[in-house]
Amino acid sequence: MWNILDIEPTNELSVIKKAYARKLKQHHPEDDPEGYQRLREAYDQAVRAAKRNLKFDSFRDLTEEAAAEKEESGQSDPGQDEQKEEGQPVVIPSRMLFTDPAARVKSTEERLNEFMEKVTVVYRDIAHRIDIDSWQKLLIDDIMWDVKLQREVYKRMTVFLERHPYLPRDVWQLLESSFCWKEKAQDDRESFSRRFPNVFLHAFAEPYYATSLRFTFLTKAGDIDCEAFLRYRLGALLALKHHRMEQAEEMLERAYELFPDDPDLLRLQAEYFLRLGSLSRALTSIDRCIAWTPDDPELYWYRARIYVKSNRLTEAIHDVTYFLSHDPGHLGALSLAAKCYTKLGDPASARDMYLRLLEQQPDDIEALVCLAEGGHPETGPTSMPAFRAASVDHLPAQNTERAVSRPPEQRRWAKFPSFFIKILLVLGVLWFIYSVIR
Repeated sequence: MWNILDIEPTNELSVIKKAYARKLKQHHPEDDPEGYQRLREAYDQAVRAAKRNLKFDSFRDLTEEAAAEKEESGQSDPGQDEQKEEGQPVVIPSRMLFTDPAARVKSTEERLNEFMEKVTVVYRDIAHRIDIDSWQKLLIDDIMWDVKLQREVYKRMTVFLERHPYLPRDVWQLLESSFCWKEKAQDDRESFSRRFPNVFLHAFAEPYYATSLRFTFLTKAGDIDCEAFLRYRLGALLALKHHRMEQAEEMLERAYELFPDDPDLLRLQAEYFLRLGSLSRALTSIDRCIAWTPDDPELYWYRARIYVKSNRLTEAIHDVTYFLSHDPGHLGALSLAAKCYTKLGDPASARDMYLRLLEQQPDDIEALVCLAEGGHPETGPTSMPAFRAASVDHLPAQNTERAVSRPPEQRRWAKFPSFFIKILLVLGVLWFIYSVIR
């Protein structure tokens, strides 16, 4: 068992629990059930051995202390002296075995209250709240393995988290793996969402809206009301999701008063100003956000959108190129880059972006139409979808004379395939729109 826990034999329960928590990361119940079972058995054996040894040590100390007291008082038991002389073990009265005047069995309510107090302590300290190891230690508490108490622990934790839902995504995922809200509420999700809307939002709903917000910067916020800030920030996110602009403005202002340097708050603020059309203020917010977290590529995608609306296309190309270096297949960024290149008079680069977009989504109508209207045939007909033949000015030099020397009738008929392709593309777009509407 000690080899499985990867520690030396010990009677220190804290050392055993830390080793178990460390190994639990390698043998998660869902990912490695067999390894988890072996780890759990080793942990239980180690705990039992440690408790047994501690009781034995306590018993030995107790007998030595009693013997010392008798020796100091000059009292001795003739029977025990004879046994010592004969080398036989000393018989200790049964009332002295494992006695602890202060010890008593804790009630179920006391054990539950002590556990929830530990949860409260972790939650109140923002550094511990965002540390997943702190929650893992709670989840290996003895009470979590008491089958008789599991239902009550589930109820109390659900109620607690409904009132205190502001946790990072990885912590919510860990808690869900232990309490399985999705599985237990799958028969009546609607009822669960009414009773516990915050737990439902974080454990059931799309993670982006509830748990994408980061918490690490709050450790630098100083002495602020973190709970109020997190409530306002989440309120702003949800208001923007549902396009409630007045509510979003109120939530953003209140959160900004408490902690104006939170990057996620600044990102929400930029989105709010962008929707209002206040481009300069949106750009100021996103610039501050990038100053705090310059390695976040998503922020450059945000700023590229603002630059495009501000008609600052060169800067937009710079930001979207940086973003695509981290996410080469992002359809929106590829489309935006293609449009910017087109407006900047760089059709070759625009064509390259549209081709990359079609690699990800071959039936993209916008890319097909734009390539048909503005493509260049230098790469040959097999390198891209069919599109309108280029004018004489854009043909390669060796083909120019042949094209000009054709009779008017041949040149007119040569345009027919291009016209036919355009008709097909238009019909395809109309059919696509009709299918979506229907």
